[in-house]
Amino acid sequence: MLKQFVPSDFCLKCQGCCRFARNPGIWAPAGCRLVRKNGEYICANLREDNHCEAYSCHPLDCQLYPFLLVRHGNSLRLGLHRACSFITEHRPQGTALKGYIDYLKERLQTDDIILALQNNPEIAADYRQDVEIIADVSDLLNAGEFGLRQLTIEDKPLVESYLQKNKTNVSSYHFAGIFIWSGLYKIFWTIIQDNLCIFYSDAIGMFMPIPPLGVPPGEETILRCFELMNSRNQNNEISRIENVSETDLKYYEQSGFKAKLKDKEYLCLRDAIAKLSGEAFKHKRASYNHFKKNYKAQVLKYNDSLCQDCLSLYRLWMKERKGKFSDSIYQQMLEDSFVSFETALKFYEKLDLIGYAVKIDGKIRACSFGYALNEETFCVLFEVCDLECKGAAQFIFSEFCQKLSGYKYTNIMGTSDLKNLEKLKLSYRPAEEVALHAIYQ
Repeated sequence: MLKQFVPSDFCLKCQGCCRFARNPGIWAPAGCRLVRKNGEYICANLREDNHCEAYSCHPLDCQLYPFLLVRHGNSLRLGLHRACSFITEHRPQGTALKGYIDYLKERLQTDDIILALQNNPEIAADYRQDVEIIADVSDLLNAGEFGLRQLTIEDKPLVESYLQKNKTNVSSYHFAGIFIWSGLYKIFWTIIQDNLCIFYSDAIGMFMPIPPLGVPPGEETILRCFELMNSRNQNNEISRIENVSETDLKYYEQSGFKAKLKDKEYLCLRDAIAKLSGEAFKHKRASYNHFKKNYKAQVLKYNDSLCQDCLSLYRLWMKERKGKFSDSIYQQMLEDSFVSFETALKFYEKLDLIGYAVKIDGKIRACSFGYALNEETFCVLFEVCDLECKGAAQFIFSEFCQKLSGYKYTNIMGTSDLKNLEKLKLSYRPAEEVALHAIYQ
């Protein structure tokens, strides 16, 4: 809670704050519900006696007022709203004003404020009317004890420079595998003892999708990561480091951390899927041949002109999958995956994705996307098709693998403990299973 700049007795007499001409509007805190009353909009927490029902936990922009965080383009500045009645009547200046501004600038550097700003960017708005700019705080989101920064597409070169130090066949060790979930999570990063540490955060809590990247992390680095997560999670069991491979597991267990098997990813021999030869692929080959015989299909390399068609196909595929499987977890996974699919297509080129689509009679009926994990392994990130087209799934997978000459393996990712998905992926006779663990304190 910030110290209040305007005296309480003045605030309780004022008829200005907590009342707004429009809803929504730039001046109304995003976290407050407004109700219509006497031709204006009143904060639902405002009582008849002018006290605030939610004062002990009222939003940061309420705590700041009459100071404002003003965003103009990429700059962030601290402003003072001269229209505030207290400012208009008392015109504070000198050491009292300077002292409070210094207090604010210092307080705004702390982790709880930084996280609040990262989770609620609307707090900083393009205020213009009656606002005096008094300080530049553009480096605000780079400050704080943990130095958390929100991940953007511009951070790709930095993240890749660390990923390159960790050669692995695990799907999440690629910028695209991390970034596509930015529609579901707020993604943050920081550097702790020469390690790049990435965190996912949502309403449930914060966790790490991959271990710290760079030099092999020491125990102190891991403890700092848990300290950060625990400071933001009401339940410390939410705090975890996911996608730790078997080769790194021993180190964590020797340091006293708990490990739990999270998932398995499957590596198929790319050449085997491309050819579908032999008894092991008899049924897949039959489906592939059926599709090729019965449909006059074009295989197209993906470009932006196919975006809306691929999104429509995903919605159709999701509807068909939901009709076949009633498992609530699986159905939610389909919804979540669609969000990541949209993000992937939006940033297709910047994420270095490779994709192909199958067109039949002018309509996209299958598509597949992925990325290169290293020189020998390609990861298939998405594969969707119209289930009414028998053999479409086998066709697009095999065709994709044919076009990926040079890679030894195709990572077809995990199953999230879903038996139907596990059965499907095992039917492609994976050459290797990669066990992935989650680490708890």
